[in-house]
Amino acid sequence: IKKVPIKRTAPDSGDEIYKEYCAVCHGGAGKGDGPAGAALKTAPPDLTMLTKNNGGKFPSDHVTAVLSMGVEEAAHGTKDMPIWGPLFRAISQRNSAVVQLRISNLSHYLESIQM
Repeated sequence: IKKVPIKRTAPDSGDEIYKEYCAVCHGGAGKGDGPAGAALKTAPPDLTMLTKNNGGKFPSDHVTAVLSMGVEEAAHGTKDMPIWGPLFRAISQRNSAVVQLRISNLSHYLESIQM
């Protein structure tokens, strides 16, 4: 996997944020089939199944925590996933309101693609 500098995206577009930062591993439709996914130790999860796998309720608190702080348990993903909170802070001039806006809009986008 080639690491490149993070690009700026509109903080109010969850769709744009997803396409720029997540689709390379999770795939354009969120199914876990992105082109870089095969290079990871653990396959990226199918993000369209988060609600189904959580008893029919979108796990917004968990999604927000993962986006902000990364994953702690192997069962919930791999440490290969970037911790977006610090990266979003870097491109948001450390403005915590903009960071939270990015994370919130990305989480809402993920909720919108649930099966």
